[in-house]
Amino acid sequence: MKFYNIYWLAAVAILVPGCIFLLLWGARRTKANLDRIIAPRLHEQLLRSVDYGKRRFKWGLFLLGLVLVFAAIARPLFGYRELKIERAGVDLIVALDISKSMLAPDAGATNRLSAAKESILKLLDRPNGDRIGLIAFAGEAYLMAPVTLDHNAVRRSLAALTPTAISKPGSDIASAIKLAARSFDEKQKDGKALIIMSDGEELQGEAVIAAREISTKGISIFTVGVGSTAGSKLPELVKPNEKQRFVKNEFGNEVLSKMNERVLQQIAIAGHGFFAQLGPEGEGLFTVDSRGLRPLAKGTQTRVSKDMREYFQWPLAFGAALLFWELLVNERKKRV
Repeated sequence: MKFYNIYWLAAVAILVPGCIFLLLWGARRTKANLDRIIAPRLHEQLLRSVDYGKRRFKWGLFLLGLVLVFAAIARPLFGYRELKIERAGVDLIVALDISKSMLAPDAGATNRLSAAKESILKLLDRPNGDRIGLIAFAGEAYLMAPVTLDHNAVRRSLAALTPTAISKPGSDIASAIKLAARSFDEKQKDGKALIIMSDGEELQGEAVIAAREISTKGISIFTVGVGSTAGSKLPELVKPNEKQRFVKNEFGNEVLSKMNERVLQQIAIAGHGFFAQLGPEGEGLFTVDSRGLRPLAKGTQTRVSKDMREYFQWPLAFGAALLFWELLVNERKKRV
């Protein structure tokens, strides 16, 4: 039990003594006025009909009613409301490849990683009821932002992603898929989707097997290919004032990084989704959104709301009843 505004209860500590003082002061003032205009010997005769017990009872009703009214204004809260919420959106996790191959400059005017991040930001800006989470993966996968309606939190996590954010090299798509499966709400059966944004250069793991396994849990998997099938030389990470160099293999030849469309298509098919190429304006991601995510069943989620139950009605009703009762109490004695 707690109160929304505790200051109204604190006011009671001042109000009650103040009311008692005023009631006693009023009674003494009335007696003093009688002493001035009526002889003392007539007091007993005039006040014989006054029932002082009922008068004190009236005062008690008034004070208690006033306390209950102030308690109602303070808004007593107790317990949490369990709400069944039906949302028009889906629970979506975007798994973004941040391996070094995503630095290849064959995605429009920027490299693959920058193009993917820009398209995700555009998706976050679109008004919808989707809860979105973010996974970053290279040689291993990390949950950067849990599934949430707070898209600004996803934006902040996305802005912090660089190829150096994960120290383990490689591109383990399977680990991202398995992490996504653990990150969804198990109570929700429908409306769950995973979008994998990658160039498809899977160096380890069994992504197709992992996709097939989690598709049985009601999770649809879509893949968005970043880069080109023609490929591009892979730049090394250098300091700002150094000359640009390109990654070479063990034979001294420059590495040509290509988008592996076949792997991405296989993952999407195993996950009961489809593959789309990102494109220069991020149109592939929006194709997945319109053709893949929107037709999914609405996510119905039962959760404990952060809003506590309000019980101001009870003290307000009792307080009003006591104040009304106080008006009905006659402080005069019954005539026999």
